[in-house]
Amino acid sequence: MYGKEITEKYGWVFLEMATGGELFDRLIDSGSLSERAAWPYTKAIAEALRHCYSKGIVHRDLKLENVMLSAEDPHAIRLIDFGLAARLNMQDGKVVDTTLKDNAGTQAYRAPEVANKNGYSALKVDVWALGIILFSLVSGFFPMQEAKTEDWRYERLAKDQAKGVGASESIFKTYKRTCPFSADLKALVDAMLTIDPAKRISVEEICESAWLAKAPSAPKKDDGDGVVYRGTMDADEDEMMEEFSVPEDAIPLERQKAQRHFDGQMPA
Repeated sequence: MYGKEITEKYGWVFLEMATGGELFDRLIDSGSLSERAAWPYTKAIAEALRHCYSKGIVHRDLKLENVMLSAEDPHAIRLIDFGLAARLNMQDGKVVDTTLKDNAGTQAYRAPEVANKNGYSALKVDVWALGIILFSLVSGFFPMQEAKTEDWRYERLAKDQAKGVGASESIFKTYKRTCPFSADLKALVDAMLTIDPAKRISVEEICESAWLAKAPSAPKKDDGDGVVYRGTMDADEDEMMEEFSVPEDAIPLERQKAQRHFDGQMPA
């Protein structure tokens, strides 16, 4: 019953119940998360990406809706929807530079180099997307509509980075706000949302970053490290929402569908 003939006729699908809903819903329910509350999700996503890369896979559609949670384990996440995933070139068991030529991803999360018609390196696109996720978790809004010059927010970010201004400060000063992030978080977000992919931090470097090395200190009120269910809100996050309001003209958090366009040659 387990011979070659049977395995060629049948396949198996292994499913897992994600009882905690989407990270998107978690954020919408809370409005924004404290650094301490966002830390375990970010760390788990980074570790999941590191595992994918070790297997030669780049996700390419990393977003809040594609991160599932577990009610039984509040720190567990599951990456889903690998429909736009691509294989990375491997050499001696290690990932090497891989060029792709299809414009794939979801608008608010897509890295700027993906629009390059001459192709782009696949190694840093998930890093940009995770930077968008992390910024959105702790701020409660998208930093930009899309990483293209047609979006004035992105155009301003590009000009600021050319002057040596990091993404965190650039985005908040757009709304005449002071960036509330801790120094380590600001450094990590800035490193992930670096427009030049050659200068952008790697997945491995994210995992080894100072902000992820140790969970942020607990706030004055209990952070609620217990089981996370949809519709719940930690006490410190409730207080945080009262102190910090999302700018009226900021890009609101919303569900977005992935897209894929080919410019020229199909990817290998």
